[in-house]
Amino acid sequence: MTIPKNNLQNMKPEAVASRPAPGHAAIWGMPLAALVLATAALLLVWFGNNRLGIPDGAPRTQLLIGIPIVLVIIVIAHLFAVSTGAYAGAARLFRFETGDQTKPPKPLKRDARLQRMYEELRVSHGWFWRGRLRWLLVNGTDERVDQVAPGLRQAGVMHVGETVLVHASPDGIEAAKWLGQLRQLRRRSPVDGVVHVARADDMDSELPRALSGIATALGWAAPVTFLHPVEAKGSPSERFDAVGAFMPNDSRRQAHEAAARLPDLLNEVEQRSADAGVHLCTGNNLRVTWLMEVSKYVGDHCGRIVDRLRTLAASNWLRAPLAGIMFAPVFPGPTVVPVPVANGDGTPGEPVDTPAAVTVVRVQPAALLPVWREIAAGSPNYRGRRVGFYWSNALATLVIAAAIAWCVWMTVSVIGNRQLVREADQTAQTAVEAKPQTAESWRAQLALQQLMEQLEYRRQHGAPWYLRAGLSRNDDILAALWHPYGIATTRNLQAPVVRTITDLLKAAGEARADALQSQDTRGSTYNALKTYLMLGDPARADATFLRRALVALWRRPVDMSEGERDDTGGRLAAFYADHLKAHPEWRITPDSSLVSTTRNMLVTQMGLASADDTVYQSILDEVKGKYADASLETLLNGADAHGLFTTSQTVPGIYTRAAWDGMIADAIDRAANERRVSGDWVLTGAQPSQTIGNTLAQGAIRTAAAIDEKRAAEELKQRLTARYFAEYTAAWQTMLNSLQWLAASNLNGAIDQLTRLADAQTSPLIALMKSVQYQAQAGRPSQALTDTLVRKAQSLIGNSDDANAPAVNPLDKSFGPLLALMGETGIAATNGANSKASAPANIALNGVSLSRYLTAVTTMRLKLQQIAGSPDSQAMARSLAQAVFQGKLSELSQARDDAALTAASLGAAWAGVGNAAFAQPLEAAWQTILQPAAASLNEAWRASVAAPFNAAMSGRYPFFDTQADASFAELGRFVRPDTGLIARFISTQLAGVLKLEGDHWTPNELAPQALLFDPKFLAGLRQLSIVGAQLYVKGDANERFEMMALPTPNVTRSELSVDGKQIVYFNQQESWTPLAWPGYDLNGHAGLTWQTLSAGLRQAFDSTGDWAFLRLLAKADVKQLDSTRYELTWNVANGDPLRYVLRTQVGTGPLELLKLRGFQMPERIFVIGKGGAAPMLPPLPPELMP
Repeated sequence: MTIPKNNLQNMKPEAVASRPAPGHAAIWGMPLAALVLATAALLLVWFGNNRLGIPDGAPRTQLLIGIPIVLVIIVIAHLFAVSTGAYAGAARLFRFETGDQTKPPKPLKRDARLQRMYEELRVSHGWFWRGRLRWLLVNGTDERVDQVAPGLRQAGVMHVGETVLVHASPDGIEAAKWLGQLRQLRRRSPVDGVVHVARADDMDSELPRALSGIATALGWAAPVTFLHPVEAKGSPSERFDAVGAFMPNDSRRQAHEAAARLPDLLNEVEQRSADAGVHLCTGNNLRVTWLMEVSKYVGDHCGRIVDRLRTLAASNWLRAPLAGIMFAPVFPGPTVVPVPVANGDGTPGEPVDTPAAVTVVRVQPAALLPVWREIAAGSPNYRGRRVGFYWSNALATLVIAAAIAWCVWMTVSVIGNRQLVREADQTAQTAVEAKPQTAESWRAQLALQQLMEQLEYRRQHGAPWYLRAGLSRNDDILAALWHPYGIATTRNLQAPVVRTITDLLKAAGEARADALQSQDTRGSTYNALKTYLMLGDPARADATFLRRALVALWRRPVDMSEGERDDTGGRLAAFYADHLKAHPEWRITPDSSLVSTTRNMLVTQMGLASADDTVYQSILDEVKGKYADASLETLLNGADAHGLFTTSQTVPGIYTRAAWDGMIADAIDRAANERRVSGDWVLTGAQPSQTIGNTLAQGAIRTAAAIDEKRAAEELKQRLTARYFAEYTAAWQTMLNSLQWLAASNLNGAIDQLTRLADAQTSPLIALMKSVQYQAQAGRPSQALTDTLVRKAQSLIGNSDDANAPAVNPLDKSFGPLLALMGETGIAATNGANSKASAPANIALNGVSLSRYLTAVTTMRLKLQQIAGSPDSQAMARSLAQAVFQGKLSELSQARDDAALTAASLGAAWAGVGNAAFAQPLEAAWQTILQPAAASLNEAWRASVAAPFNAAMSGRYPFFDTQADASFAELGRFVRPDTGLIARFISTQLAGVLKLEGDHWTPNELAPQALLFDPKFLAGLRQLSIVGAQLYVKGDANERFEMMALPTPNVTRSELSVDGKQIVYFNQQESWTPLAWPGYDLNGHAGLTWQTLSAGLRQAFDSTGDWAFLRLLAKADVKQLDSTRYELTWNVANGDPLRYVLRTQVGTGPLELLKLRGFQMPERIFVIGKGGAAPMLPPLPPELMP
């Protein structure tokens, strides 16, 4: 269809670009931006209302409702402006006012042919032009498409009746780009149907893939209709009807069913078209044979059509439903000639095979019009499907789901909040109406309190999701409950407590001044007064103190059990104490005269109102934050400890010598001299400070009182100083005991560590000990020249007692072990010349010092360097370790023992630093030698003992369940107590790490702890040692024991034979028979026979060989009767058990050998490598030690 406007646009394609319609970005950009902003605003109001200053309740709800309303208004106004062209008019007005009348043309967003069709449909059908007409995508070869839609390949898109035909791959543009532009033009459903034009004799094996590619490019799989052009040779009729059949399916999954019914449908089409064709030809007396030709075509090609459709239905490439098959007559007519077409960017393209005379045919065949109309009318009956992700559908689904969820959420929230309101009202009413100080009132108040605690928790952490949805009334309900709670708690808690306090304070005020002398009585009166004042001034309320005080002063109702009364009372008091400060309306009016009387009495009797805790804490608060914490780096003073030891702990700055010398010592002196009572508001209230020390200094009190005051001040100073230095020591012990030694993984690494550790100039250990020594001297008396002169003057005038009195060094006792390592001897180090003579004696008596330890480190390092530098370092290291294994002394073991002694001398309080800084360095270095030597010893054990033993006993009983027996002589060669291979190996190679206890070997506790024995080796060694001690005690294998038969019902005779020795029992008196096994016969034998009343002699067991008797014992059920007797039971075939008693001489006798079944000699002695290193954990801090 062409109009003058379209012709003009064809001549000037750039004119189309000059006046484009509003794009999708222009239409939907503003609503999307508004939606994003509205969502962000809703999230801010919902989650961040407190930060924005929006109170909960009605203001918050109004904002949550108003924001969506404003969003809807903005979107409606925007769409109205777009539809009326307000934006375009505003733009033109702006250009007119600014004088800019020219607008640069914009490049076309789509092909000019699509743009023309878009403009035409917009003009003809308005805003909803996309749904007014049916769009059909025509696909097929150029020849077939030209037969049914002449000129469509050149035009690209064509308006035919009420249908828009679109070519799948027109001239002048790539197919993918063309389909993409079509997809952008009609986003929801680019086409309503796909028409594939082909004849039955056209072979197209790629048809499924081609249809799938079209669906992928469009993002939409439309129903597919097959159009067969039938060449008609007769005359065309004036009226044409559509011939074909639509399949009764509406989805791709039913394509197989539709293909199965297709032959019947085609037969019906053939018959009906033949009948109508005959009627049409005879009725009009014309040569109108197209219907009969269509019928003949259907009949001739029915099989091919059906096969092709079935193949397509079975293909995995099929994504759309199969709509139907149509047949259209094609009459001879003018030929469509290719003409130049516009490219996608609007520029003319090159003509394709253009002849001299160009004829453009736009008139469509009349026979095809009903076909297009029928296909377009039938396409809505089939559902297309989206291909790929379509965000519009996903967004719509998400919005609908969110709306449904929101509605459900609001419904649940309404029900939940309504129930919460009812519950709160009923609980509050019950608590207010209950009789005070009864069990019922306590339980009602507890229920109200629990509800309020729940509401408070929700206020801090948010209400449950099912109570939100903008309808939460959590804070409103909580605010409304405070009033009834105040009434209930005043009756049940506050009033009884106030009465109790009043009675207690009146009794204390009426007592004599010297009546309250006990600490408990003074403390209870003080606590009662403090509680009374807090209830009168909630701003001073201390929740922790009030919890305890209210429970102690509250009289409980008698109609409750003791457990319930204590639990309920504690919970009610705790809640009231926690919220008293926030509710000043709960205050009481204290009796000022009662408070004043009680204060005067307490001040008079307590003397110093400022308790040690208050003074001490005020001193620490004054100093806190003014001194840097002491870390490992600061203590090392520049020395490098990287790769040696480390810790993450630090000492707080208030527990350093700098803090003591700078502020804490002076603060303690001031506190002791002043001894103010103003620090305790309970005793002073608003009264001015009373400096008792200054008052006493004015001479108003007698000299004796002044002396007592001075003594009290000195005692306070001593208490504060002792407490400070106790915490000082604990802080340093915590930090130093957290040190961890970083062990080296090889010999060279250990040498490097020991070199750095013992270096006199750069050793981090020396630097650390010097820093600790400096810190440990905090609190010592000054050693200034003036102090020395004063002491000498005192000695000259005869005051020798004071001069010779030892100075008190508060840290000498706690830091004494560390100071001793540095050459100090504690208190004696500062006592003058007399102490100098005793210091060396103490050091020598102690036997440890830092210099001696460093000597041991140097000894170890030199020996390790000698090993590393030797031609065969492995052999030398092995020989040194062998000396340890064999129990011989060496320089290395002596150095390690010295280090362990040094660490042990520090005591339990400094065990962590002793282990990490003194014991571990040499122990880790020692381990670098022991580990290779242990591996070598493992190999020696395997080669000389384990492998020969396993080879000799392999496949032999009792080690394996076979008929071949192990040799007693060969077994004895290994397990004899003194001369066996195992005993000789242990005594020669492992004498230093194993010791013989009785008849088995156990680890020596004095051996290096770095060695970890294999548990299997110890278990196997113990087992074989016991076997050797019992079986080979006289050199050859011999086990002596006694056996006695026991009577059995129905058994008349039993006979047990062991290596030629027989025990015959025929129900006579039991007696013991001595046996020796193995016997002296060359061939061992063991047998068991029995005879019953009803049967003759039977054999229960019979075997030959050296271990035949052990095989017999293995068949028996063993039950221990006492330490030497064991009952053996053989269950024979007829169910009559044969019972014997075995009495041993040593241990379990031959039963011990049963443990050899399945035994294999362990192939290693020590566990080496990562699994063999036993972890060394740091010790606990002193305060956590039991």
